[in-house]
Amino acid sequence: MRFAAAVALVAVLAGCGSRAVVRTDPPVGSFLPESFFRSPRAKTDMDTNPANLASAVVTYSLGQLPEYIDAAAFRLLPHDMEQTSEPGKTLRKVYRLTVPRTQLVLDTAVTASPLSSEARELASAYTIAVSLDGRAVRDPERFWVFYRNNGPLICRIYFPGDLGSLNMGANSLVLRPLPAGRHLLRVVVRHRVPGSEPVALRVAEYHLRVLPRPPNAAERALAPDEEAPPPANNRTPLTFRSKA
Repeated sequence: MRFAAAVALVAVLAGCGSRAVVRTDPPVGSFLPESFFRSPRAKTDMDTNPANLASAVVTYSLGQLPEYIDAAAFRLLPHDMEQTSEPGKTLRKVYRLTVPRTQLVLDTAVTASPLSSEARELASAYTIAVSLDGRAVRDPERFWVFYRNNGPLICRIYFPGDLGSLNMGANSLVLRPLPAGRHLLRVVVRHRVPGSEPVALRVAEYHLRVLPRPPNAAERALAPDEEAPPPANNRTPLTFRSKA
């Protein structure tokens, strides 16, 4: 389908660690407190801006970045880059992850197109709901970020040359470190597929076991070295990469 074909590879290395504040206050009411996630308007450095972190999730999900970045200051949550949508059907993905108490980067939906206007139009077809332990994130639409793969919001980006100028849209959240224990992070995406009456429903569930400790030396060692070369398959276009 056109949307699936539009989703492109980008390869991002995000650097520079940052100190995270661990959340210990429990959720109150039906909405998750704002303190549980980073504001989409937060002032950040170049490496931790929303576009860079959103692209890091994309590249991790495509196998070109490890799950930890910035000395494990961030743990990237997997995202299904196939972006399959079947009108009238519900497609579900379940992830079971054990993580330290570190920030979590979640992409709920991703679009890509040669034109910025098309990336935004594709994004407008999605209605997104995010909840943690049964409490909803208020107005998840505000977490959309739009950027160009080789634009000023992206640092140290590696990509096949024919994909470098694509425009991306990503609905991306950064969750603060969660209390130790088990948590359910749930994403429900309603996709209005052009030309189809019933919406397509995509559900992603992240069953998280949060350890009672910060990232250890082994997890920090997984984070990429900023001076390291790009992945070995960096110059291989998407269509020629093995799906094995």
